[in-house]
Amino acid sequence: MNVTEPIRHAARVTPDSAAVIRADGSALSYAFLDHAIDVMGINAQRLGLRAGDLAGLTVTGPDETLGLILLLGLARIGVVTADPALPGDRIRLRFHAGASGPPGSVLVDPGWLPRGVADGPKPRIPSDPDAVLRLFESSGTTGQPKFVIVTHMQMTQRVLLRWIAEGGDPATRIVCVSLSSALGLVSALRTFWRGGTLVLSNPADAAAAIAGHGVTSLVTSPLSLRTMLDGMPPDAGPFASLQEVLVGGSALPPRLYRLAVERLSPHIVSTLGSTETNSYASSKVRDLDERPGAVGYVWPGVEAEAVDEAGVPLPPGTAGRLRIRSPMNATGYFDSDPNRAEQFRDGWFYSSDVGAVWPDRMLTLNGRMNEVINAGGTKVHPQVIEAALLKLPTVLDAAAFGVPDATGVTRIQAAIVARTHIEDAVLSAFCQRMLGPLAPVGILQMKALPRNESGKILRDRLVDIALELMHTAQDGKRPA
Repeated sequence: MNVTEPIRHAARVTPDSAAVIRADGSALSYAFLDHAIDVMGINAQRLGLRAGDLAGLTVTGPDETLGLILLLGLARIGVVTADPALPGDRIRLRFHAGASGPPGSVLVDPGWLPRGVADGPKPRIPSDPDAVLRLFESSGTTGQPKFVIVTHMQMTQRVLLRWIAEGGDPATRIVCVSLSSALGLVSALRTFWRGGTLVLSNPADAAAAIAGHGVTSLVTSPLSLRTMLDGMPPDAGPFASLQEVLVGGSALPPRLYRLAVERLSPHIVSTLGSTETNSYASSKVRDLDERPGAVGYVWPGVEAEAVDEAGVPLPPGTAGRLRIRSPMNATGYFDSDPNRAEQFRDGWFYSSDVGAVWPDRMLTLNGRMNEVINAGGTKVHPQVIEAALLKLPTVLDAAAFGVPDATGVTRIQAAIVARTHIEDAVLSAFCQRMLGPLAPVGILQMKALPRNESGKILRDRLVDIALELMHTAQDGKRPA
């Protein structure tokens, strides 16, 4: 099935229903959206694009509506899209929605949209389930870009399994992550496929959009959620209309959760997944308190196992490397090298997460394989350090990481975001009391932790910052 077919169906059944509410408040009907998708596809064909070609496109910025409709138009004619940063010369054209863009890009302006809805027969939608829909960029926490191949059928399974796992589907949704990301596009399609309304708004203005349009569902990452809450007027929220706030991309810090409950809605849902697998576990956050590290129940139709270094499944409740198998899984990376390809084996995706699956299918996380800090032979997951730091009432966010000292021995360091500055002596005494020999030797106090778009902490960036500060301090001690 082509992922745009259900939009054609909605245009026939409820042609006048609002499919999209733009940032300026104007609405696009399903009849218009379906026709605009056709027109975008025809315009792309006039530029020489054909099914199977690769086009660069990212849906962000003030012209998000144009970018989304173009992405769907390209999908309808079988053109594969990817982030324009994809290296190599395989991208036929690079698109940019807006008045200006990178050199060499095809600029897409409002003139690409039809003026109205055309009558008459509709073009046939090609339907090849194995056709590639998009190459989704997935950099994880390393900053090394990977491009995940997702077909139309795999995207279909992602939308359908989310319906099955999360029950009802609220009618009006804001998606505060990029609509060209895996989570963003699944959320947009999930809205369109049930004939709902997608409200376009940036995180800073999302609160006003929720109140103005009676939004029932919000999809966000921890980073976008924090931006949204920071920008809310003091007298705004909570919102009675909000039936769910789905938070994906990375773990939701406890204090951010409590703030979201206070300012937005008590219906906060944690989801765990990756670009390679889609979300595959979820739960209301309030139901996770009793089990340390709990992130959600594994969805129906998904196999999740913790395995040892040889790939042998471990008993329930035993921590190991997590592997996932389901119809939603991607099957590889674009132009991948052998080291990356080993993550896809026998239908399983071998993640970098370390965790356990319990008899009731609750999944708990211990950390990530590449994040374990080996401090002079003592191995510790950064989450242990972070959980202790977050017990300080004024600490809003925390990250732990390992930094080599002058002798090359890795030492534990941390970074925090606090409401007010905390004296170093107070921090040191608290950490010694809570962590003993695992106490960080240094703690950076920052305005915000570096995170990627999904909200995952960029620990390599923190290591670079700590090393730079260390070298600066050493240079300052040298005699002139």
